[in-house]
Amino acid sequence: MNASRRTSSASIVAGSRAVSRVIAALILPLAFAPLALADVTVALRGNAEPVTGIGAVAALRGLEVQQPGTKGSVIIPWDLVRSVEGATIVGLENELTVGQDLWRGRIRVERGDEALAEPLLAKHWERYRLQDGPTSAVVAEGLLRCALARQDLRAAVEPWFVCLRIGSNGEPSRFPDMPGVLDDTTGLLPELSPFLPESRRAELAEALASVAKASTGDAATAGIAAECTARLARMLSATEPGTVIAAATDPGRDAAPSVRALGLIETILTAPDRRSADRAVAEFERVLPDPPGYLGAWKLAAAGAQAARLARTAQGDARGRALEEAALALLAVPASGLDKTGLVDAYALEEAVALLKDAGDKVSSTQVEAILDERLRDAAGGRR
Repeated sequence: MNASRRTSSASIVAGSRAVSRVIAALILPLAFAPLALADVTVALRGNAEPVTGIGAVAALRGLEVQQPGTKGSVIIPWDLVRSVEGATIVGLENELTVGQDLWRGRIRVERGDEALAEPLLAKHWERYRLQDGPTSAVVAEGLLRCALARQDLRAAVEPWFVCLRIGSNGEPSRFPDMPGVLDDTTGLLPELSPFLPESRRAELAEALASVAKASTGDAATAGIAAECTARLARMLSATEPGTVIAAATDPGRDAAPSVRALGLIETILTAPDRRSADRAVAEFERVLPDPPGYLGAWKLAAAGAQAARLARTAQGDARGRALEEAALALLAVPASGLDKTGLVDAYALEEAVALLKDAGDKVSSTQVEAILDERLRDAAGGRR
């Protein structure tokens, strides 16, 4: 018990610097406001200095503390609010109770106890999933980290969607001292790839469809996140052999980085011929000359998948050679070492095996299948 308490205390102290940075960022724009007598004092968790103001309102986004001499307010996320003194605030007790759950959930995520954190955060998901602000950010990213810890792609989709939506509006991560899970530049999630082994496609497709349905007609979940979800769903469908492919729509140069990156990948994947695919790859490399590893893996997988689609339509003597060349293009994915999730590598190996079998190359298909089986066993071991 004492050891547990020491661990908890150490975690809280370790997080105090992050808490202080959050609060400092909130109050910095108001640092030079005229001095006035404080009517409200907000005690914060994590040993941070209290925040004072002339009034406060309990909102879903957080505690809105009005600053003296200005029309602005500081928004303090509920997981950081320990107590409030000096004013009667409607709904405060309920929000403090919720905030305590969220604080406990956040601290447990930070110390790697995702299994204990998830129920505390999931308890309040319905309340925050359509909201914005720093309190929604801690719930969404906390649940996303929990889903990724158990490699549950289906459970990761909606929290990622919310993280991307509110992140696109400028909301920063609430876990600044932990390794990031989203790509800093695009907000995309490497694990939510359009290139997945067959055993994992259905769960992601269902989750993407569910999020798309839930966001239809809802302004709070429209925009960049909805566009990214739609593009991921189309690409996931396009990787299925025999699927009728529609050419990708150009998102334009002014599109958000996430939409632009997915548009470049989709253009490669849906190219109608080899020359168009080569131009699409060249455009990707021009726009993203030094892409993050996961996007590099997606580019290679898209080029291989496009080559595989064309090879399967080839006739006569050219068919066997086209199938083998497409298999080699897909084998470039695991050979690159760019995919850190194991999912894109597994997709590429799985497709290469099928192509080599269609080409009648039993020796090569058996060798690649052995590598695939080993990768899948390793991945299954990681999920247990």
